[in-house]
Amino acid sequence: MDDNFEDFEDFDFDSYMDESNEKWDAKMKIWKERMVIEAIEHNYNSIFKHGISGLPQSEITLVQLTDLIETITFMINHYEEYEEYEKCAVLKKELKRVDELLNGLDS
Repeated sequence: MDDNFEDFEDFDFDSYMDESNEKWDAKMKIWKERMVIEAIEHNYNSIFKHGISGLPQSEITLVQLTDLIETITFMINHYEEYEEYEKCAVLKKELKRVDELLNGLDS
């Protein structure tokens, strides 16, 4: 019975786990990047088709507008990185509308 374990005497479990964790982390990073890109594309398509005019202006809060500005800015940065400037222009137009709504709440 002990003969079966002789092959594993030199097995470096810590190295094995480190390597496995690195592979797992790399796969998770790729998955996360894909999910972020998918979310950006989904949000862009929605904004492109409907704009932000569908937002219930009487019910929207300062926090929601702030979050929307942060999201659109993140999307713009993404598209600038990939030199998709037409999409940036669409988003900047909508960002201006959000900013106008935000200024309306401050009044």
